[in-house]
Amino acid sequence: MRVAVAGLGWWGKQIIACLDKSPRFEVLYGVDPMPPADIEAFRKSRSFRLVASLDDVLADAAVEGVVLATPHALHEEQSLKVIAAGKNLFCEKPLAMTGAGAKRVVEACRAAGKVLGVGHERRWEPAFEALQRLVDEGALGKLLLFETNVSHDQFRKLASDNWRLSPDSAPAGMMTAVGIHLTDLMIHFAGPAAEVRTRTASMIFEPPAEDFVTASIEFESGARGTFTSLSITPFYGRFTCYGDRGWVEIVSEANVDRGKPTHLTHTDAEGRRRQEVFPWTDTVTQNFEAWADAVEGKKPYRFSDRELIENIRLFEALVRSSRLGGEPLKLG
Repeated sequence: MRVAVAGLGWWGKQIIACLDKSPRFEVLYGVDPMPPADIEAFRKSRSFRLVASLDDVLADAAVEGVVLATPHALHEEQSLKVIAAGKNLFCEKPLAMTGAGAKRVVEACRAAGKVLGVGHERRWEPAFEALQRLVDEGALGKLLLFETNVSHDQFRKLASDNWRLSPDSAPAGMMTAVGIHLTDLMIHFAGPAAEVRTRTASMIFEPPAEDFVTASIEFESGARGTFTSLSITPFYGRFTCYGDRGWVEIVSEANVDRGKPTHLTHTDAEGRRRQEVFPWTDTVTQNFEAWADAVEGKKPYRFSDRELIENIRLFEALVRSSRLGGEPLKLG
């Protein structure tokens, strides 16, 4: 698939590096109205054309797909433009800033006969695939609780005016950076959320940038979930799933781009404990190739329309609750 990548910051360049490794893709364009200072050095071993406007890319019939790695607040508008231009769309998370916006994008893709790719590569991590098998087999029984925390201090290096610290594009601390991956997984396993309450704080960062977020979630199924993240401490990543017949804890050693292993612990109904270490795999590229498979009709993509919309509905409610000082909000 011949594609353009819009947004050439840290993650946009990571995406191009991943696509370059796959025979399934050819990157024709990199799009950024204000490209970073190191972009020319990055392009030395690559052949993509640098342009400032997404409209230029959409007008080129050679472009079959567009990958959006732009500031989050732009995703909905840009996604709808990509779909209207007849291109395939892969949008980094979050898909939109509101549930209604996510619904518009999902419905536009469906109406156009396109497959919507999303940047939730954690579903391809071997440890989460192992958890999926245990859930499917009934080994954990009824799912009751998710306890999750992903924290890192990479954002401490950012300038105060960086969009990743903006309450408009990145509200509720690191919710858009890491938390939304975990709510995607929770919704996948437990179904839609029914209620959320969220607290945020600026413990080290200067307001309005927030460096702490914690959320308590109740799902329609009756399961509960918690998510906590700090933007001011070295990396920590844990996802624990409890059922009435066992539990699984997944601990990551580092962020997805660092090539570190993941550890899984499973305790069954008899109290027997099993531990397994999964080596790093390139789940970012796997996600893109799965999207390409779905575009070509080879196999279904892993995300249902409902999951994509419900995750953004939960995100929107989580942000609203945080701005109301932790008031519980129902997702009616």
